[in-house]
Amino acid sequence: MSELDRTTLLTRLARLIADDQSGQTLEARLCGAYLAMMGGDGAAITLSYTNPDRITLCTTDDLAARLEDLQDVLGEGPGPTAYRTETVTVADLRTDELWPLFTDAARAIPGAVMVYAVPIRPWSDGVIGVLTIHQTSIDLPATEQAQFLANAIGAALIKDPPDESNLDEGPWASRSEIHQATGMVVAQLRVAPNDAIALLRAHAFSHNLSLAAVAHEVTSRRLKFSDDAESETP
Repeated sequence: MSELDRTTLLTRLARLIADDQSGQTLEARLCGAYLAMMGGDGAAITLSYTNPDRITLCTTDDLAARLEDLQDVLGEGPGPTAYRTETVTVADLRTDELWPLFTDAARAIPGAVMVYAVPIRPWSDGVIGVLTIHQTSIDLPATEQAQFLANAIGAALIKDPPDESNLDEGPWASRSEIHQATGMVVAQLRVAPNDAIALLRAHAFSHNLSLAAVAHEVTSRRLKFSDDAESETP
């Protein structure tokens, strides 16, 4: 991609963000601008995709949120693969067999045919997250442009992590509650944190709930895991 092409893309991105008078956060406006430039029906930005501190900063619609949550719960899909391999990854939900659990679950949700995951790589030596697009069209955006803009958005998002006073606000709140719920399950079952989060994910998947919803059930003491057969409390 030439320097002129890059300048043109960044200029258009900046104009879309500046023209957005919705009052949304920068993350949401960046996500919306990316979707407008690349095409598609919905998009999401998720940082630290396969790590315990994974956080979805924004989604443009409910379907994007549900697809992100499915990949969080199941631990598979184009997003986790793009994050691990640092390459653009595409799931064609009509034929895909690489991620059977994700594909089967995603097919049951009307509205998506293709899921297009782009690693966010503002530096040459590391991926900080994934920008995901879902669409009904089978026509995909140009990979080079999609990757360049995702990297540029990553650079725009880099900032100090939230301090403790901000952990109860915005998208950080649900992730904080998931950490708290994980700790409670560790105490209840005396298992390792990785095993506890796996149990929460399994419960979320089997009950068709989001991981955040299950965590809230645990922290509000409406759901309790124990060593005996009685694992849930009314």
